[in-house]
Amino acid sequence: MPIRLVAGGGRVIAEADDRNPLAQLLRAANETMLGRSLQFDSVGGPSLTLDVSGRRVLRVTAALGLAGAERCLGVEVLEDEHKDELIKLLQAVASPRHELRVTSGPIGRGGEEVSVGLPVALLADLVLVDLNDLSADDPAEDEVAAPEPAPAPERVAGAAAGLAGVAEAVGPGLLAWLITGSEDDGRSSGPDEMVSHLQGFLDDEGEALDRQLDVLSPEPGAPVCVMLGASLIEGHSILVARLRGGLLLGVVEGDGTGAALVAWRGVLA
Repeated sequence: MPIRLVAGGGRVIAEADDRNPLAQLLRAANETMLGRSLQFDSVGGPSLTLDVSGRRVLRVTAALGLAGAERCLGVEVLEDEHKDELIKLLQAVASPRHELRVTSGPIGRGGEEVSVGLPVALLADLVLVDLNDLSADDPAEDEVAAPEPAPAPERVAGAAAGLAGVAEAVGPGLLAWLITGSEDDGRSSGPDEMVSHLQGFLDDEGEALDRQLDVLSPEPGAPVCVMLGASLIEGHSILVARLRGGLLLGVVEGDGTGAALVAWRGVLA
């Protein structure tokens, strides 16, 4: 998008109709090599200020209108244990349907070390953002001007089993998974104990999880796929995908972000 400056020396990095303002925020941080303070302001009200250096987020120095910021604000250097809280703050300030601005200034409380903090690339992987794919997050002008033709019958049949297709495409690294809703409701795979654990999580946190997915998607209920940083089982990641009223929850061995991203794109292609 063309650079648009705003009062106070800031610039607009995401318009209200951008598909994924979180991706634009992460790219702005990833482009920051020398130590700088980046203040991200949403016209919806929230504001988040980060010290960034060497493509790493060193610390959170200010947060306005963002619940749960205390833990990140209270540390001198962000570490792996803080990534979940930081991602929630990034998602909240970069909420869809709101213009997002960034203002750069001198680095805040500390030095300009590049060997500490959380790599922007890691944060991007956890929310399935491709930092190099600029076109994926542009406003969908072409879709408004020329809607896609109706899919062929075989495409519809494949789409109906989309979430099961995601699970199968991830491969053996997806140790256990469970689908609720859509045509695949009740389908699962993996050890009974792990599947039961996933079911219990959805029973307790399903509604909250769905609301969190709405923060990442262009509109409530829209398709979205993320890799959660917090795992239900030590040493594994959690894959969450929503498509056509269904929800897939799975336990992935290790990181598995790349395989999940490929699988998700394959189903949507």
